[in-house]
Amino acid sequence: MDIEIKPEPFSKEELGKLKRDLKAGKLRRFGAIVSHQKLQFSHNALIAWRRSSPGNKLSAALKEKEYLSHIYLRKPHRLWPYSLYTMVHAKAKEELSIFIDELSRLLNCRDFRVLNTVKELKKTSFNPAEKVRGQTSTLESNNKK
Repeated sequence: MDIEIKPEPFSKEELGKLKRDLKAGKLRRFGAIVSHQKLQFSHNALIAWRRSSPGNKLSAALKEKEYLSHIYLRKPHRLWPYSLYTMVHAKAKEELSIFIDELSRLLNCRDFRVLNTVKELKKTSFNPAEKVRGQTSTLESNNKK
């Protein structure tokens, strides 16, 4: 949803609905999506870390890092033992290295893999309402056969 840039972008009714949806847990947060390319963040990488869950204190410290856009915890696989993933955005190769070194020290982890972004193939906002409206899911279609 694009929001018009003006002093009061929402009506009272729209604000009320947003507040109700937040309170009901339908929305977790409301924010802007920035274009990292237009902000000149040309060196981006997903870092896969081999370590256990960072815990609450360390998770809070990671969330404070402005150069991180995503932090995920996944189950490791015997062929890919990495469980913690961080998406790092930098304006230069040297800056990316500095950020990765900082994270390595913070996480006390030297076992990691850097997966540099080569090309962005898709970037859209996730809108489940658009997927549901007037469409049948693949799962539903397969179950009807």
